Amino acid sequence: MILEGLRGYRGYPGGFKAYARAFPTVELSWWHRVGDKRTISRLKALAPAGFRFSVFGHKHFSFQPSGEERRTLRRFLRRFGLFGEKKGAVRIAVPQGVTPTQLVHWLDLLEEVLKEMGPVPLAFQAEEALHPLLRERGYALVNRTGGPFLYLVDPEEVPKEGAGYLYRSPTPSQAVPSALHSRAEVDPNGSTPEG
Repeated sequence: MILEGLRGYRGYPGGFKAYARAFPTVELSWWHRVGDKRTISRLKALAPAGFRFSVFGHKHFSFQPSGEERRTLRRFLRRFGLFGEKKGAVRIAVPQGVTPTQLVHWLDLLEEVLKEMGPVPLAFQAEEALHPLLRERGYALVNRTGGPFLYLVDPEEVPKEGAGYLYRSPTPSQAVPSALHSRAEVDPNGSTPEG
């Protein structure tokens, strides 16, 4: 089964509570910064059983193995782990210009961190030249079939079979697209403007 949701819920009529009644999943943008613990806890509490949070990130990944990159990966994955049983998947965008050799070394570091942290469903958005390497390592590719699960973003076609996640860009009536990368905060009445 493919769970379908939006790329963010910011601006959704009725806020996150209404969103979570309408959709079984959401993709949160952690591009600029990871979600804060308080917001993650609040979202998790507001989401019904079976709801899944996926995240997109992170501009601070250098794709250079280093102690700092290890700390960034740990923090990112540890924070994602706070969603517990409501974790979906993580979409990682590999910037243009990352070479296969560079990605091999970075994936080695990532896999060392995953051994410490536990498994996380990862889907990579990368240049075509990196796809064979990512497939060889057993990772899902965004908008491609044939991996361990599907991760689709604004797909032209939806596969008839498969399991995973499908995220669409919000329409003007569903959200304010320009606000998708805003910092997550929770207001006192329980709505969450994060997207």
